[in-house]
Amino acid sequence: MRRSSERRVRRALLVTAAALLAVLPAACGSDTATGGQAATATPGVAASMVKPPVLRPGQAVPTPAGDPVLRLTGKIGKPNDAGSLVLDAATLDRLGVSKVSLFEPWLKQEMEFQGVWLADLLEVAGVDGAATTVHVTALDDYQVDLTMADVRAGGIFLATKDGLGKAIPVDDGGPTRIVFVGGVASGKSDDQWIWSLKTLDIR
Repeated sequence: MRRSSERRVRRALLVTAAALLAVLPAACGSDTATGGQAATATPGVAASMVKPPVLRPGQAVPTPAGDPVLRLTGKIGKPNDAGSLVLDAATLDRLGVSKVSLFEPWLKQEMEFQGVWLADLLEVAGVDGAATTVHVTALDDYQVDLTMADVRAGGIFLATKDGLGKAIPVDDGGPTRIVFVGGVASGKSDDQWIWSLKTLDIR
């Protein structure tokens, strides 16, 4: 199914307002919120490490202490909840937080996000080597498929925060969303930029 054009417009307007508010502190000359990294306005790949990983592949993933923000199902080897892997924001942060700058096709502007590379998340989840697809479902039941080949090639990013490190509200496409960095093949279609994620089913 596809999102309605009305929902796309409503969410795009909300994200625009949030992005404009997030730019104000940077315009005042402070770079502390971006870890001392200068923001880039150049389309393409730009990434920096905000927080190093402390949860690595092969380690058990703890059950969420906070509100769950994402569930992984299917061909995973590290479940923590009756066959699923349920994650809260704090656990996602333990995978290591990076910041990326990219061209957001719906708003048609450069934006920054913080989060984790999808390939790293799936590695920690112990994804079966025979898996071929990540079936992504949003809170509104919009769905897309990402190939494992594209995920493993890099460039697919699970955004969990805005560029200043603040949680993304549901009305702005949170708590998690998929964004594409550096011309990943599956990101060439705007419809693949799925937000407000609910589940990742590994198939």
